[in-house]
Parts: sequence; structure tokens; C-alpha cells
Amino acid sequence: MTMSKDPVVQFGVFYALLFPGVFGFVPSPTNVSVVCHNFVNVLFWNYSNPTEQLKFGVKVEPYESASQTVDTPQTYLDISSYSRDADDDYFVFVTAHDGQEKSENVSIRFTYSKDYFDEKKHKYKCSLDFPAVNTSVRKDVIEVSFQHPFMLHKQDILNEEFMYTVTHDEQKVLYSCFVEEELCTAEIHFNQSVAGQCVELKLEGMIAGIPSYTYRNVCVPQQTPETDKTGIIAALLGGGTIVLFIIIGFVWLLWRKWSKIPKMPQGLWCVISRQSHTMLVSQPEPTDICPVTSQGPPSSPTEEACKTVSTLDDTVVDLSEVSEEDMDCEDSEGFGRLSDYDRPKFLQEMSPGDCTEGYGPRPPVL
Repeated sequence: MTMSKDPVVQFGVFYALLFPGVFGFVPSPTNVSVVCHNFVNVLFWNYSNPTEQLKFGVKVEPYESASQTVDTPQTYLDISSYSRDADDDYFVFVTAHDGQEKSENVSIRFTYSKDYFDEKKHKYKCSLDFPAVNTSVRKDVIEVSFQHPFMLHKQDILNEEFMYTVTHDEQKVLYSCFVEEELCTAEIHFNQSVAGQCVELKLEGMIAGIPSYTYRNVCVPQQTPETDKTGIIAALLGGGTIVLFIIIGFVWLLWRKWSKIPKMPQGLWCVISRQSHTMLVSQPEPTDICPVTSQGPPSSPTEEACKTVSTLDDTVVDLSEVSEEDMDCEDSEGFGRLSDYDRPKFLQEMSPGDCTEGYGPRPPVL
């Protein structure tokens, strides 16, 4: 069969190929793609020959559940509500409709699940944002912490172990954590040479076959040199010991000085107390102090002086003026005199309410 050489026929064929819409041919959408990130899935496509009646039909067909179809005049569509199960595999078909005519469909496939993902069949790899990272610097360690992805997205597919790595200075360290743990953590040691500078950390994670990553700059403050506190502690201990010895020595000197002060005789205490009591009494009654001597031969003047009866009047007798001779008068008789202890004792009232013991007259010497 040969093609007609009629110019009219040739022009008609050329026109039909150049403008297929006139003859009922509708072009298919192009560059169909999907962005599936953080379980938000948006479909995009291009179309080169839009018309007033043009619309697009989008069919979402899960592997494990029934399909759903929706029409839109736009060249994009959020299909998150039609692909809620992150553990499923999805086929998406896009068809252009111009009135009663429609184009051939263009399909694309995506999934979050590692069980369905195939690099040959899935053009797009769904991903997650790495959880928000908190960092702190302590001495020569950078402490990193963040929440488990399940706590952020509440997807059952994420209820498993979260594997993540932290790369610093071309060194990668692997960590892992589970949902039961309060926080996922990591510790990165660094050299003191980076003090006062900022370092970059790269964090990469994988959970349920879904990758995630982030970068974080951490500024390391200038470390102030730590002073050796051993010398300070030793100085404080030494100074405290010296002060303690000084206090002990001072107390000991005071004790020595106080112990050398002579104690007041008991007799002096008695005289002072009696004098004080006598001064407080306004009108003491006369009281005999010395006993009456016994009858016998005439005694000497010294002995007569000892027999003088002393009375307590308003004037207080100063015992300190009594001479030593008067104190020894009782012993002047020598042999033939009886001791005061041979005299009978009796109670004698010194003043109202104050009594003392005295000795009565001596018995006659035979």
C-alpha cells in the first residue's frame, strides 16, 4: 500500500499529527512525580495542551485495600488522605480528560514500607524529617538528645527500633533506641583544639526502612582552665590547724593563770559572810561571845583580859584587829587549864533568826 501523493491528503495527515485534539486525540500527562515526606503525599504532573474542558482523573490503588478515584483541574493533588496506611504500597494513575475524550494513563508507584520498596520499581523513596535535636556541651563531650519518631508521627509502622548514626570529623558512630525510652541520646567526644569553634554534626536515621537525616552546628565554648584546688585545700587545712593550736594554747595559758590565783581561806569566807549578815541586821540583841571563866585563884592580867565579856552592839567588831596575843590567851595558862572542848556546848542566838554554837563555863579545876 502506497501513500497517496495528493497534496490535500498529505496536508490532512500532517495537520492531524500536528493537532491531534481536533481529531479526538488527547495527550497524556507528563513528568508525573510524587513527594512523600513525613506521611504527607503530594502528586505532581505537567500538561502541554490545556483546554477549557480539560480535567484530570487520579486513581490511587493501594496494594492491600480498595482503590479510590478523584478528579481535579489542577496539575497537582494531595493524596495523603487516600494513602494513610504508611505500611502499604501504592499505585497512582493519572489520566487527562477533554470532554468525552481521554488520554492514556500514566502511572507511578511509591511506598513508605521497606517490605515493598524496590529500587527498580519505585522511582521515589519516601522519607521522614529527623526529629528535632537538642545539644549541650559538657567539658569535652557534646550531648545529643531527641524524641523517638513514633512519638512525633504516631504511625504504627514506626513502633520499632530506631537506628541512627552521628558523624563528626569523618567519624561515624551507630546508636539505637526504642519507643519505651524517654529520649534517644548520643555522646560525641571532641578534641580541646576545637574549643571556641563551631563543629558540624550529621545525623542519619532509619526506621521501618524509611530514611531521615539532618545537620546540626554546635559551637563549643572556650574552656576556662581549671585551677588546681589541691594547694588551696592544703592551705586551708594548714591554716585551720594553726588557728586551732593557737586557740588551745590561749585557753591553756588562761587556765594556768587562773589556777595560780590563791583561794580565799574558809575562815575569811565565814568572817565576810558574818559581817555582811551583821550589817544587814539593824538592831541585833546583845550576845555573849566569850564564855565565863571558872572560879579559881586570881589570874594574870592577860587572863583577865580574856575573861572580858564582849557584846555585839551597833558597832561591828573587826576580827582582823584582834592581836595574836589575844588569840593565844587560852594557851597562856599551860598545864592546869582545860581545853575548850571540855566545856559544854549550847545554842546561842546571835541575832533574830541566826543561831550559833558556843561553849559554857568550864568546870572547876580540882
